[in-house]
Amino acid sequence: MSTFARTPFRLHPAIVFAIIGLCLALIIWLVSFAVPLKLAGQAYLLIIILFAFRYWPPMLRWIASMPVPHRVVFGVLIGAMILGHYTLNGRTFFPYVVWEIFPFAHEDDPVTCREFIATTESGNKVRLLVEQLFPSIVQIDPLDSLDNPKLYPPGTTEHLARALAKAYNEHHADDPVRRVELFVVAVKLHPPANESRAQPSCELLKHYDISSGQ
Repeated sequence: MSTFARTPFRLHPAIVFAIIGLCLALIIWLVSFAVPLKLAGQAYLLIIILFAFRYWPPMLRWIASMPVPHRVVFGVLIGAMILGHYTLNGRTFFPYVVWEIFPFAHEDDPVTCREFIATTESGNKVRLLVEQLFPSIVQIDPLDSLDNPKLYPPGTTEHLARALAKAYNEHHADDPVRRVELFVVAVKLHPPANESRAQPSCELLKHYDISSGQ
């Protein structure tokens, strides 16, 4: 009497990856109740990097090919980046700061922002974009924080307006800026039926006269 050997039970690789993914998602969901996402996300990324340094052959070969002084410098930079991610104080440790790309959703309605609008000598209106000339300001603090005496000295907003005008005039000497106005723009996320989000409201906060010598 012949017997048949049992075929060992095996899960399809796709099912295995799906189970692992669900387990990781559950762990991330549970950790999110105790640790902010901007910190937990950095921990997950750090774990992946450490696994790469330990088990990924291309990474091991790359590190092994580096001279010892280069390894020391590389290790210091990586360490500074890791410590910076957990400082939560970007103004002090910039550019080693926590990665806060969309860590939360703003629920304010309307949403407001500040804009510098310049008037040139010929009367034209131009926008002076802070993020083009001073991107680090926008990355660290919003423009309305420049008026906070605990963070910046008095007159910082005016100094910024004059610096923007000076930078613009260097490239537009034929029609320089003569006046800079600071507006707060408000956009309603849920406007009434008879209003449109395409038409935000603007309120003048301050204005600065720019002399020809500045």
